[in-house]
Amino acid sequence: MIYSVGSIFLDHIIKINSFPKKPIKVLAEGIEKRLGGSAAVASITIKKLGIDSSFIGRLGDDDVSKYLKEELNTFKIKHKDIITIKGAKSSQSYVYEDKQGERLLAAFNEKKLLNNKKLPKISFAKNITFMSDLRWIEATLYIAKNCKKKNLIQVVDLDNYKLNAKVKQIVNLSSFPIFSETGAFEYTKIKSIIGSLKKMYSKKNKFYAITAGEKGVYWIENGSIFNCKPPKIKVIETNCAGDVFHGAFAAFIHQKHSVMDSMKLATATASLKCTKKGGIYSIPSYSSVKKFENKIQLRKIIL
Repeated sequence: MIYSVGSIFLDHIIKINSFPKKPIKVLAEGIEKRLGGSAAVASITIKKLGIDSSFIGRLGDDDVSKYLKEELNTFKIKHKDIITIKGAKSSQSYVYEDKQGERLLAAFNEKKLLNNKKLPKISFAKNITFMSDLRWIEATLYIAKNCKKKNLIQVVDLDNYKLNAKVKQIVNLSSFPIFSETGAFEYTKIKSIIGSLKKMYSKKNKFYAITAGEKGVYWIENGSIFNCKPPKIKVIETNCAGDVFHGAFAAFIHQKHSVMDSMKLATATASLKCTKKGGIYSIPSYSSVKKFENKIQLRKIIL
Protein backbone atom coordinates (compact mmCIF):
# COMPACT_ATOMS: atom_id res chain seq x y z
CA MET A 1 0.00 0.00 0.00
CA ILE A 2 1.14 3.54 -0.77
CA TYR A 3 -0.37 6.53 1.02
CA SER A 4 -0.35 9.81 -0.89
CA VAL A 5 -0.78 12.69 1.56
CA GLY A 6 -1.28 16.34 0.66
CA SER A 7 -3.13 18.46 -1.84
CA ILE A 8 -6.28 17.83 -3.83
CA PHE A 9 -7.84 20.39 -6.17
CA LEU A 10 -10.68 20.81 -8.57
CA ASP A 11 -8.88 21.97 -11.72
CA HIS A 12 -10.73 24.09 -14.27
CA ILE A 13 -8.85 23.64 -17.57
CA ILE A 14 -9.27 26.49 -20.06
CA LYS A 15 -7.90 25.72 -23.53
CA ILE A 16 -6.60 28.65 -25.59
CA ASN A 17 -4.76 28.88 -28.90
CA SER A 18 -1.74 30.77 -27.53
CA PHE A 19 -0.80 33.10 -24.70
CA PRO A 20 -1.12 36.81 -25.61
CA LYS A 21 1.90 39.08 -25.29
CA LYS A 22 -0.15 41.54 -23.24
CA PRO A 23 -3.39 41.30 -21.20
CA ILE A 24 -6.29 41.12 -23.66
CA LYS A 25 -9.48 39.11 -24.12
CA VAL A 26 -8.92 35.71 -25.74
CA LEU A 27 -11.38 33.12 -26.98
CA ALA A 28 -11.39 29.86 -25.03
CA GLU A 29 -11.47 26.80 -27.27
CA GLY A 30 -12.62 24.43 -24.55
CA ILE A 31 -13.30 24.17 -20.83
CA GLU A 32 -12.95 21.02 -18.71
CA LYS A 33 -12.94 20.19 -15.02
CA ARG A 34 -10.78 17.49 -13.46
CA LEU A 35 -9.33 16.28 -10.21
CA GLY A 36 -5.91 17.79 -9.58
CA GLY A 37 -3.39 18.33 -6.79
CA SER A 38 0.07 16.82 -6.36
CA ALA A 39 -0.72 14.04 -3.90
CA ALA A 40 -4.15 13.23 -5.37
CA VAL A 41 -2.77 12.82 -8.90
CA ALA A 42 0.12 10.76 -7.54
CA SER A 43 -2.38 8.42 -5.84
CA ILE A 44 -4.16 7.82 -9.16
CA THR A 45 -0.84 7.20 -10.94
CA ILE A 46 0.10 4.62 -8.32
CA LYS A 47 -3.21 2.82 -8.80
CA LYS A 48 -2.86 2.91 -12.62
CA LEU A 49 0.52 1.19 -12.19
CA GLY A 50 -1.14 -1.66 -10.30
CA ILE A 51 -0.50 -0.85 -6.63
CA ASP A 52 -3.05 -0.38 -3.83
CA SER A 53 -3.39 3.34 -3.28
CA SER A 54 -4.85 5.53 -0.55
CA PHE A 55 -5.21 9.31 -0.51
CA ILE A 56 -5.30 11.51 2.59
CA GLY A 57 -5.96 15.23 2.30
CA ARG A 58 -8.13 18.13 3.47
CA LEU A 59 -11.45 19.11 1.89
CA GLY A 60 -14.23 21.56 2.63
CA ASP A 61 -17.85 20.50 3.09
CA ASP A 62 -19.02 21.72 -0.31
CA ASP A 63 -20.09 20.40 -3.71
CA VAL A 64 -16.46 20.46 -4.89
CA SER A 65 -15.61 17.97 -2.14
CA LYS A 66 -18.38 15.63 -3.30
CA TYR A 67 -17.12 15.78 -6.90
CA LEU A 68 -13.51 15.08 -5.91
CA LYS A 69 -14.48 12.09 -3.75
CA GLU A 70 -16.52 10.71 -6.66
CA GLU A 71 -13.44 11.03 -8.89
CA LEU A 72 -11.32 9.15 -6.35
CA ASN A 73 -14.00 6.45 -6.27
CA THR A 74 -13.88 6.20 -10.08
CA PHE A 75 -10.19 5.26 -9.88
CA LYS A 76 -10.76 2.99 -6.85
CA ILE A 77 -8.59 5.13 -4.56
CA LYS A 78 -9.17 4.61 -0.83
CA HIS A 79 -9.90 7.89 0.93
CA LYS A 80 -11.62 7.14 4.26
CA ASP A 81 -9.07 9.22 6.21
CA ILE A 82 -9.69 12.50 4.37
CA ILE A 83 -10.26 15.34 6.84
CA THR A 84 -13.40 17.38 6.10
CA ILE A 85 -13.39 20.91 7.51
CA LYS A 86 -16.83 22.35 8.21
CA GLY A 87 -17.57 25.71 6.64
CA ALA A 88 -14.46 25.64 4.45
CA LYS A 89 -14.22 25.75 0.67
CA SER A 90 -12.27 23.00 -1.09
CA SER A 91 -9.19 24.03 -3.09
CA GLN A 92 -9.62 24.93 -6.75
CA SER A 93 -7.36 26.08 -9.56
CA TYR A 94 -7.75 27.61 -13.01
CA VAL A 95 -5.30 26.28 -15.58
CA TYR A 96 -4.88 28.10 -18.89
CA GLU A 97 -3.26 25.81 -21.45
CA ASP A 98 -2.22 26.58 -25.06
CA LYS A 99 -1.81 24.28 -28.05
CA GLN A 100 1.91 23.84 -27.33
CA GLY A 101 1.12 22.34 -23.93
CA GLU A 102 2.36 25.37 -21.99
CA ARG A 103 0.22 26.51 -19.09
CA LEU A 104 -0.51 29.20 -16.53
CA LEU A 105 -2.00 28.11 -13.21
CA ALA A 106 -3.86 30.21 -10.64
CA ALA A 107 -4.62 28.29 -7.44
CA PHE A 108 -7.07 29.10 -4.64
CA ASN A 109 -6.59 27.70 -1.11
CA GLU A 110 -8.89 29.01 1.59
CA LYS A 111 -7.04 29.94 4.79
CA LYS A 112 -9.60 28.08 6.90
CA LEU A 113 -8.58 24.90 5.07
CA LEU A 114 -4.82 25.50 5.23
CA ASN A 115 -4.82 26.68 8.84
CA ASN A 116 -6.48 23.53 10.15
CA LYS A 117 -3.68 21.79 12.06
CA LYS A 118 -5.42 18.47 12.71
CA LEU A 119 -3.14 15.59 11.71
CA PRO A 120 -4.46 12.60 9.79
CA LYS A 121 -4.83 9.10 11.20
CA ILE A 122 -1.98 7.14 9.64
CA SER A 123 -0.76 3.60 10.07
CA PHE A 124 3.02 3.30 9.96
CA ALA A 125 2.88 -0.45 9.43
CA LYS A 126 5.59 -2.47 7.74
CA ASN A 127 5.63 -2.35 3.92
CA ILE A 128 3.78 1.00 3.75
CA THR A 129 5.30 3.67 1.48
CA PHE A 130 4.40 7.37 1.56
CA MET A 131 4.26 10.06 -1.13
CA SER A 132 3.62 13.54 0.21
CA ASP A 133 3.83 17.20 -0.78
CA LEU A 134 4.37 20.47 1.07
CA ARG A 135 0.81 21.78 0.69
CA TRP A 136 0.11 20.07 4.02
CA ILE A 137 3.49 20.61 5.62
CA GLU A 138 2.48 19.56 9.16
CA ALA A 139 1.35 16.13 7.90
CA THR A 140 4.43 15.69 5.73
CA LEU A 141 6.76 16.50 8.64
CA TYR A 142 4.80 14.14 10.91
CA ILE A 143 5.20 11.38 8.31
CA ALA A 144 8.90 12.16 7.83
CA LYS A 145 9.62 11.80 11.56
CA ASN A 146 7.75 8.50 11.84
CA CYS A 147 9.18 7.04 8.62
CA LYS A 148 12.68 7.82 9.90
CA LYS A 149 11.96 6.05 13.20
CA LYS A 150 10.41 3.00 11.53
CA ASN A 151 12.67 2.82 8.47
CA LEU A 152 9.82 3.38 5.99
CA ILE A 153 10.08 5.00 2.56
CA GLN A 154 8.85 8.55 2.03
CA VAL A 155 8.98 10.35 -1.32
CA VAL A 156 8.45 14.13 -1.05
CA ASP A 157 7.48 16.60 -3.79
CA LEU A 158 9.30 19.87 -3.05
CA ASP A 159 7.81 22.65 -5.16
CA ASN A 160 6.12 26.02 -4.53
CA TYR A 161 7.12 26.55 -0.91
CA LYS A 162 8.66 29.12 1.38
CA LEU A 163 11.88 27.87 2.93
CA ASN A 164 11.63 27.44 6.69
CA ALA A 165 12.77 25.12 9.48
CA LYS A 166 10.00 22.58 8.75
CA VAL A 167 11.03 22.26 5.10
CA LYS A 168 14.66 21.72 6.13
CA GLN A 169 13.60 19.00 8.56
CA ILE A 170 11.55 17.25 5.88
CA VAL A 171 14.44 17.33 3.39
CA ASN A 172 16.85 15.91 5.99
CA LEU A 173 14.50 13.20 7.27
CA SER A 174 12.77 11.97 4.10
CA SER A 175 14.12 9.06 2.05
CA PHE A 176 13.64 10.65 -1.36
CA PRO A 177 13.31 14.46 -1.49
CA ILE A 178 12.54 15.42 -5.10
CA PHE A 179 12.73 19.13 -5.95
CA SER A 180 11.49 21.08 -8.93
CA GLU A 181 14.12 23.41 -10.42
CA THR A 182 12.60 26.42 -8.67
CA GLY A 183 12.27 24.42 -5.45
CA ALA A 184 15.95 23.44 -5.55
CA PHE A 185 17.09 26.97 -6.29
CA GLU A 186 14.97 28.25 -3.39
CA TYR A 187 16.58 25.69 -1.08
CA THR A 188 20.22 26.12 -2.11
CA LYS A 189 20.22 29.71 -3.50
CA ILE A 190 22.25 28.31 -6.43
CA LYS A 191 20.72 28.63 -9.92
CA SER A 192 22.37 25.48 -11.22
CA ILE A 193 21.03 21.94 -11.10
CA ILE A 194 24.45 20.33 -10.67
CA GLY A 195 25.56 23.02 -8.23
CA SER A 196 22.40 22.58 -6.16
CA LEU A 197 22.81 18.79 -5.95
CA LYS A 198 26.47 19.11 -4.95
CA LYS A 199 25.68 21.69 -2.26
CA MET A 200 22.91 19.58 -0.72
CA TYR A 201 25.05 16.45 -0.80
CA SER A 202 27.98 18.25 0.83
CA LYS A 203 25.77 19.05 3.83
CA LYS A 204 24.30 15.56 4.17
CA ASN A 205 25.34 12.52 2.13
CA LYS A 206 22.02 11.17 0.90
CA PHE A 207 19.75 11.04 -2.16
CA TYR A 208 18.46 14.28 -3.70
CA ALA A 209 16.72 14.79 -7.06
CA ILE A 210 15.66 17.71 -9.22
CA THR A 211 13.06 17.49 -11.99
CA ALA A 212 13.66 19.78 -14.96
CA GLY A 213 10.89 19.35 -17.53
CA GLU A 214 12.13 18.33 -20.98
CA LYS A 215 15.68 18.11 -19.56
CA GLY A 216 14.48 15.19 -17.47
CA VAL A 217 15.44 14.45 -13.89
CA TYR A 218 18.85 14.77 -12.21
CA TRP A 219 19.79 13.05 -8.98
CA ILE A 220 22.76 12.43 -6.75
CA GLU A 221 23.36 9.08 -5.10
CA ASN A 222 26.52 7.84 -3.37
CA GLY A 223 28.37 10.93 -4.61
CA SER A 224 27.55 10.41 -8.32
CA ILE A 225 25.13 12.53 -10.38
CA PHE A 226 22.86 10.99 -13.01
CA ASN A 227 20.33 12.24 -15.54
CA CYS A 228 17.30 10.53 -17.10
CA LYS A 229 16.06 12.39 -20.15
CA PRO A 230 12.92 11.65 -22.15
CA PRO A 231 13.14 11.25 -25.94
CA LYS A 232 11.77 13.92 -28.25
CA ILE A 233 8.00 13.51 -28.21
CA LYS A 234 5.05 15.41 -29.58
CA VAL A 235 3.81 17.18 -26.46
CA ILE A 236 0.02 17.39 -26.33
CA GLU A 237 -0.47 18.33 -22.69
CA THR A 238 1.91 18.87 -19.77
CA ASN A 239 -0.76 19.31 -17.11
CA CYS A 240 0.01 17.14 -14.01
CA ALA A 241 3.11 15.51 -15.58
CA GLY A 242 5.22 16.32 -12.52
CA ASP A 243 2.67 14.81 -10.16
CA VAL A 244 2.56 11.69 -12.34
CA PHE A 245 6.37 11.45 -12.12
CA HIS A 246 6.33 11.57 -8.30
CA GLY A 247 3.59 8.97 -8.05
CA ALA A 248 5.36 6.67 -10.50
CA PHE A 249 8.69 6.98 -8.72
CA ALA A 250 7.03 6.12 -5.40
CA ALA A 251 5.32 3.14 -7.05
CA PHE A 252 8.51 1.66 -8.51
CA ILE A 253 10.61 2.28 -5.40
CA HIS A 254 7.86 0.59 -3.37
CA GLN A 255 8.16 -2.43 -5.67
CA LYS A 256 11.89 -2.68 -4.79
CA HIS A 257 13.21 -1.41 -8.13
CA SER A 258 16.60 0.29 -7.92
CA VAL A 259 16.73 4.08 -7.84
CA MET A 260 18.07 4.11 -11.41
CA ASP A 261 15.35 1.83 -12.74
CA SER A 262 12.69 3.75 -10.81
CA MET A 263 13.91 7.00 -12.35
CA LYS A 264 13.78 5.52 -15.85
CA LEU A 265 10.31 4.10 -15.36
CA ALA A 266 8.96 7.28 -13.73
CA THR A 267 10.39 9.37 -16.59
CA ALA A 268 8.73 7.02 -19.08
CA THR A 269 5.39 7.31 -17.24
CA ALA A 270 5.44 11.13 -17.18
CA SER A 271 6.63 11.35 -20.81
CA LEU A 272 3.84 9.11 -22.07
CA LYS A 273 1.29 11.14 -20.14
CA CYS A 274 2.41 14.25 -22.05
CA THR A 275 1.64 12.63 -25.42
CA LYS A 276 -2.11 12.57 -24.76
CA LYS A 277 -4.71 15.03 -23.55
CA GLY A 278 -7.02 14.32 -20.66
CA GLY A 279 -4.99 14.92 -17.48
CA ILE A 280 -5.52 12.07 -15.03
CA TYR A 281 -7.44 10.14 -17.68
CA SER A 282 -4.32 9.87 -19.85
CA ILE A 283 -1.99 8.38 -17.21
CA PRO A 284 -0.46 5.30 -18.89
CA SER A 285 -0.69 1.70 -17.73
CA TYR A 286 2.28 -0.32 -16.50
CA SER A 287 2.45 -2.32 -19.75
CA SER A 288 2.66 0.88 -21.83
CA VAL A 289 5.41 2.24 -19.57
CA LYS A 290 7.50 -0.92 -19.90
CA LYS A 291 7.30 -0.75 -23.70
CA PHE A 292 8.45 2.89 -23.64
CA GLU A 293 11.20 2.45 -21.04
CA ASN A 294 14.01 1.66 -23.50
CA LYS A 295 13.55 5.08 -25.15
CA ILE A 296 14.64 6.90 -22.00
CA GLN A 297 18.19 8.27 -22.12
CA LEU A 298 20.29 7.61 -19.02
CA ARG A 299 23.72 9.11 -18.39
CA LYS A 300 26.18 9.65 -15.60
CA ILE A 301 27.34 13.25 -15.26
CA ILE A 302 31.14 13.59 -15.39
CA LEU A 303 32.11 16.15 -12.75
